[in-house]
Amino acid sequence: MAKNSNSIPPDEKFVARFNLTGLVVFSMALVLSGGLLALGLSVISSPKPAAGNLFSVHQHSSDVAPAQIPPWGELTTADIALEAPEEYLAFELKNIKAPVWTFQGLSPEQVRARLTACGVASEQIARALAPACATYSNAGTVIKPDDELVFSLTPEVRTKLYRELAASTSNHYMQFPFIFPGKSFEVCFSHDEVADPVEKMVRSLLYSRGDAQCFSDYETVMQHLSTETEKIGLLKALSRQSAVLARLRIRPDTDVDKILGYWDKGMKVKDVRPLLESMTRIPEGSTISLLYLLPQFARQRLYTFPTPPEKNDPVIDCHWTTMNFFNDKPDNRFTDTGYTVSFLRANYYTIAKATSYGDIILFLDDAGNAIHSAVYIADDLVFTKNGNNFAQPWKLTHLKSLTARYELENPERLMVWRRKDS
Repeated sequence: MAKNSNSIPPDEKFVARFNLTGLVVFSMALVLSGGLLALGLSVISSPKPAAGNLFSVHQHSSDVAPAQIPPWGELTTADIALEAPEEYLAFELKNIKAPVWTFQGLSPEQVRARLTACGVASEQIARALAPACATYSNAGTVIKPDDELVFSLTPEVRTKLYRELAASTSNHYMQFPFIFPGKSFEVCFSHDEVADPVEKMVRSLLYSRGDAQCFSDYETVMQHLSTETEKIGLLKALSRQSAVLARLRIRPDTDVDKILGYWDKGMKVKDVRPLLESMTRIPEGSTISLLYLLPQFARQRLYTFPTPPEKNDPVIDCHWTTMNFFNDKPDNRFTDTGYTVSFLRANYYTIAKATSYGDIILFLDDAGNAIHSAVYIADDLVFTKNGNNFAQPWKLTHLKSLTARYELENPERLMVWRRKDS
C-alpha cells in the first residue's frame, strides 16, 4: 500500500493495511447480555476446559494468594478454542477462487530475479513465467500457478517466496496466512472432519515464520476437494482460534480500591465497586469475569465474530479494533490511515514497554510498517482481532503468543504508545 503523506517519522511509522477479502463471519452479540452475565456472576474455584477443547489450559492457581498482588489484581486464565459454526463457514465456500501470485509493478524479468533470489529452481521459474501461467501489464506480473508448481516448492523456498508475495495486499493468503504456533497444527487437525489424504496435502504445503507453521495455499487445496462436507471440514480445522478466558480473583482481604484504580478506564467504578466489595464478604472469596472491567466496546465483542459486511461498511480489522477500544460508539475514521496517524501523534507518545491498561502495541514489519496492533490489558494479556479474514474473532490472547505469531524476535519491531492524558 502506498504510504500516506501524513506518515510519521521513520521510528514511529504507522501504516494500516486493509483488505476485505474473506470477511465472512458470524455475530454472537445478541446473546452477550444473557450468556456473559451468567459467566460473569458464576462462582468457580478455577476454570476448566470444555469437553473436546483442542488447546491446553494454563491456569494460575487460585488456592493460595501470591505473596505480592500486581496492580491489576489476581488473574485466573484458561486457554480455549473458538470455532465458527458450519452455517457461516459455508458462506466462505462461495468465494473460493483459483490461486494467483501478484507481483505489483514488476516486469517478468524483475519477477524472474525475485524468484531466483527466493531459491526457486530455474525450471520452476520457466514454468511460472510461461504464457500459460503468466500475464503482464503496466500494473505488474500475475502468475496463475498450477498444481505442479505449487506442490514442487520446498518449505524453505515457500517461506521466502510467500514473504515476498506478502508485500502486496493482492496476495491475501500470503499476507494473512493460517498460522499454527508451536504444535497447534496437530491439535487443530486432531478431529475426524479432515480425511488423512487432505491433512497430508495441507501438511506438505506448510512453511515457517519464526517458530510458527503457516499455510497459504488454501485455494489450491480447496480445488482438490469435491464435496461440501470435505470443504467445511477443512475450514473448521483451519479456522480454530485460540483465545484466553480471564477472571479476576477477589479474596476477603483484596484491596478493592487498588484494583479499581487500575481498571477505572472505560467503565464506571460506581457500577462495579458494590459487586467487588460484596465478593470480599464471601469467606473464601470468588472470581468475576474480566468482562465486567472492560469498556463497552470490548464487552460487546469479546469472543465473537463480526457480521458479514454490507456495501461501504468499514474495514473491521486489528487497527480499527485497537483505536476504538475505549469508544462507546466506534469511530470509523480509524479506517483512514492518515487520520489514525494524526490521532496517534496528537494524543499518544511512545514508551519502551507496555505496562499500563490501554497501552497500544504496534507490531512492525522489517520496513517499519504496522502490520498488527493490540491493546494491552494486564499481565501478559492483550485484546485484539487478528486481521480481517472470514474467521477472526475479537479475543484476549497472550502477548507472548502474539509476538511469536508475528515473528518479533527483534524488540525493535514492537512499538508501544500511551495516551498523553493517562
